[in-house]
Amino acid sequence: MPDDADKTPEAFPANYVVPKVWTFEKPQGGILGSVNAPTAGSRGPPRPLPRGEHSLQLHSMGTPNGQKITMLLEEYVSLIPNFEYDAYSVNIFKGDQFG
Repeated sequence: MPDDADKTPEAFPANYVVPKVWTFEKPQGGILGSVNAPTAGSRGPPRPLPRGEHSLQLHSMGTPNGQKITMLLEEYVSLIPNFEYDAYSVNIFKGDQFG
């Protein structure tokens, strides 16, 4: 075995210095660039979420995880008497989840 076979490849360029505190200096491009930032919470002015008449509100998109919770809730509807919920579409490409 060569001597360097057990070495882990460098993750950063040789001249890169890891900062003590990382800062986000420039926004990313692309369709999700505006929503893919290292921050949490609301972005921009507050937007009210739609609210239905039932105690459970589902705000989701047709992503795999959104489909899973929708299927779960539909199973509850078929098994539990009077179980109802309101469902609303969220467009993650427009940043609706940060409202």
